[in-house]
Amino acid sequence: MRRSPVIPILIPMTLIALMVAAGCRGGTKPVETAPPEPTKQEAVEAPAPEPPVKEVTEPFPSEPKVEGTEQPIEERVAELNRQGVLETVYFEFDSSELSPEAAAKLKQNADWIEGNPDYTIQIQGHCDERGTIEYNLALGERRANAVKDYLVSLGVDGGRLRTVTYGEEKPADPGHTEAAWAKNRRAEFLIEP
Repeated sequence: MRRSPVIPILIPMTLIALMVAAGCRGGTKPVETAPPEPTKQEAVEAPAPEPPVKEVTEPFPSEPKVEGTEQPIEERVAELNRQGVLETVYFEFDSSELSPEAAAKLKQNADWIEGNPDYTIQIQGHCDERGTIEYNLALGERRANAVKDYLVSLGVDGGRLRTVTYGEEKPADPGHTEAAWAKNRRAEFLIEP
């Protein structure tokens, strides 16, 4: 049998081709290329870098200021309440009727309230300790409403007046005498911003 002359030539050629292929894979280093320069359109679409974060070193003002003063409005209101610009009015035992003295004080209070339209006023009704809790809460409410109604009759905007009753819960004088009870039968004012 005769061998074909092609087979002895194919085998060495195949081996050489395999060696060349294997040698190319591990023997050469790939060539690194730089990324292409962006075109003008790509440069326009690229996002702009964010500006650096700026630290705030001064604190923000915590309270709104009242025009013409350096005090925050809450401090100004607290100062007005400490000064007692609105006078307390007192009542007789088991009554919500205003005395002539109370009416005179309320006229002065009405003048102040009208002259200071930036504030609302809370009218607090109080009682002495005699009577039930429920009765004294109702009496305190009648006292606060009597004061509010009188102020409205003097021209004060009723929308700026708010009433609350405390009954016997917040005595001005904790004593158990007629003098202490007289101090506790009252309507007090709280100025609010």
